[in-house]
Amino acid sequence: MEFSILHDILKPKILSGFIELWQPAESPIFKYMPFLGVPALQYQIVSGTEQKPLADIVAYDTSYPQKSRKNLSKITGDIPAIRVMKKMSETDLNSYMQFNQMKSPDEQAVIALVFGDIVYCWSAVMNRLTFLGFQALSRGVISLDASNNAGIITEADITFHIDNKSGASVVWDAVDLATTKPITDIETVCALARAAGVIIKKILMSPTSFAHLRKSQESVNFCFGQSGSAVTKYPNLATINENLVSDGLPPIDLIQSIFQFENRDHDISNLVSWDEGKIAFLPQDEIGAILHCKTAEEQFPPKQVTQELKDFVLISKWSEVAPIQEFTSGSANAFPAIKLANQIFLLNSLNVTDWEAE
Repeated sequence: MEFSILHDILKPKILSGFIELWQPAESPIFKYMPFLGVPALQYQIVSGTEQKPLADIVAYDTSYPQKSRKNLSKITGDIPAIRVMKKMSETDLNSYMQFNQMKSPDEQAVIALVFGDIVYCWSAVMNRLTFLGFQALSRGVISLDASNNAGIITEADITFHIDNKSGASVVWDAVDLATTKPITDIETVCALARAAGVIIKKILMSPTSFAHLRKSQESVNFCFGQSGSAVTKYPNLATINENLVSDGLPPIDLIQSIFQFENRDHDISNLVSWDEGKIAFLPQDEIGAILHCKTAEEQFPPKQVTQELKDFVLISKWSEVAPIQEFTSGSANAFPAIKLANQIFLLNSLNVTDWEAE
């Protein structure tokens, strides 16, 4: 391991300046799982159903009524390492030297060559956390296999203890749009939640599920009343949300995150983070956190490595010789944790009655 070949260009002040000034778009999972630093790789969070507790009216000169914690449970787990690396080959480095020797080099091309791998590595770590978070929220579990991860392969699903799961009254993708009942299904789940002491404040779904919802005759009539049968344009998200809220129902957020996964053979495929057909009903936007803690490399940095921290992602640069190569890596110890699992309700809109097909 040697110092970065671009060490003279990426001096600590320049690299830290770029990291500080660079303002990437906020990770979409942050709205539902903000980042939370923890001191150790093992975490423990308290999960419970208490939302709006009531104090008691008592007589004077009596003791305080003591409440139990019978509905509280502890969820424990381990925070794994998330890592990615990019390599600049000798050919890439030759291209950089050629750019530098030009009288009027393409500044954007030079910036992309020098800083592009930094952006890639940071984005890859954040995208993985978004993928994990939305997989947990839409399925209640996380599955890591060769189709979505080039590192750890889990033999069993990682569960988040979301047990309130059900199916639709009629599958939302039915050919006959007059038979589907997405609004009824939403009302049913919200009623089930209220019976359990939970008020649903937000609904999450994919654009495909929303397309099925908006084309349903029930949804058209829900938004436009008796004139619905004569409407030639389906209601949009704003119209449906306006009508849902007017009827005391929660509005919908659309989750559309597609990422490019490169497997061990370097084949690239598209991965959709939200499991298709699944609808999540949340008691509030913030239902958990992306837990993170320091990496060993951050606490014991190698002398030859140039490092900078962006959020909690550690960016490192170094080189190797024979053949000459430049490396950039991104790493974080982070994983999603759902605190309000027993207040989340999941609906499988592509299966009738039950969450999964028998």
